[in-house]
Amino acid sequence: MSKPNALPSAVEVRLAGGSDSSGLHGSSCPSVRVRVANRELRGAHVLVSDEHYKHALGVVRHLGRMGVNVSVVASSKDSLVCRSRYCKEVVLSLAANVDALVAVTLEIVQRQHFDLVMPISFPLTLAIGRLRDLFPAHTALELAASDAIERAGNKVQMTQLAEMIGLAAPKTFVPLSESDLTLRGGELRFPVVIKPKKESPGHAPVRYAKNAEELKHIFSETWKTQGHPETQGFLVQEYIPGYGCGFFATYQRGECKRIFMHRRIREYPASGGSSTCAESFYHHRLEEAGRKILDALHWHGVAMVEFRCDSRDGAFKLIEINPKFWGSLDLALAAGADFPGDLCRMALGQTLSYTAEYNRNLRFHWPLSSSGELYHLWHRPRSFGSIVRDVFNPRVRSNVWLRDFGPHVVELRSLRNTLFGRKQR
Repeated sequence: MSKPNALPSAVEVRLAGGSDSSGLHGSSCPSVRVRVANRELRGAHVLVSDEHYKHALGVVRHLGRMGVNVSVVASSKDSLVCRSRYCKEVVLSLAANVDALVAVTLEIVQRQHFDLVMPISFPLTLAIGRLRDLFPAHTALELAASDAIERAGNKVQMTQLAEMIGLAAPKTFVPLSESDLTLRGGELRFPVVIKPKKESPGHAPVRYAKNAEELKHIFSETWKTQGHPETQGFLVQEYIPGYGCGFFATYQRGECKRIFMHRRIREYPASGGSSTCAESFYHHRLEEAGRKILDALHWHGVAMVEFRCDSRDGAFKLIEINPKFWGSLDLALAAGADFPGDLCRMALGQTLSYTAEYNRNLRFHWPLSSSGELYHLWHRPRSFGSIVRDVFNPRVRSNVWLRDFGPHVVELRSLRNTLFGRKQR
């Protein structure tokens, strides 16, 4: 791809914010190569995607405080990440779809110098990974191979891989017809979980069936409105009682370089979903299980491996893999696990050393975020006392930053619109 002589009409560049006490350089400063020997990231230039995600905000805040110049590819200037004081530049796409965002990303890296492009969501991670050969040599993509990303995002394939390498996983199948559903559904212990086969953006339409009749009704409804199950891509999975937990890692060319673990305290939806409150912990069997499957994928970059600890036998059972950054990243960052920094250091040529060091007893929650504590409370009012205690407990951390309140204005507006049924302007 040849470099354009002028900024394409599909791209608008806007400087966001000014200098602050963190000593960040403005976007007009020349690109500065960081001396890897000193492990300094100050002055590096990083391009981040997915301005609506709370973990994208976590990445931008974290890198910005470290002195990294962070630009954001966005479809709206008035979105979560773009309102942060640590966002130094917004590269504005005229459309919000993946193709448009990828096209703008390719255009801007040909026009400006970036040390690293850091996609956040699964669709952009996969799309950018597939086009890595079109990026200039000076711009790194610390991502696994695109076929590994796609495979890791397929829950059926990961369940099959778990079986091959000796990891515990829920019984899983994809029903192809009503008779197949009746036959194979009888092999499962109810309740069961119905969810997409593949990683999908936003909130996955996860449903639960308490018995065979509910399961049949859900699939009959799905097939009637959305067509053949293979096209729609839903699976049925045994429900694992217990608690949800995650193994998180940075890999460099197939070698594990950093680990982190957490367990969920509250979720949205309350029956099982994104963490609204979680705490860091460590368990050697969880580490063994998480590393085993990422080793088998010969991973590179960051990933989350989600498990449930089965209350019936204490086994950690594989649920899925997020081959990207994850929603609860703020907890890892607060606990000292510098995942975004790892990618920057790799992009600048450093070979990472292994570390398992982090605060293993830190509680964190997301009070205002989309699918955060207030959303949990809306659906489970009896959690009111525990949420209030965490709000006023100085030992419990949150992503509410008074010194960077702009994003929370966006969150509050979204919360109002969601909970009170008002349409966003």
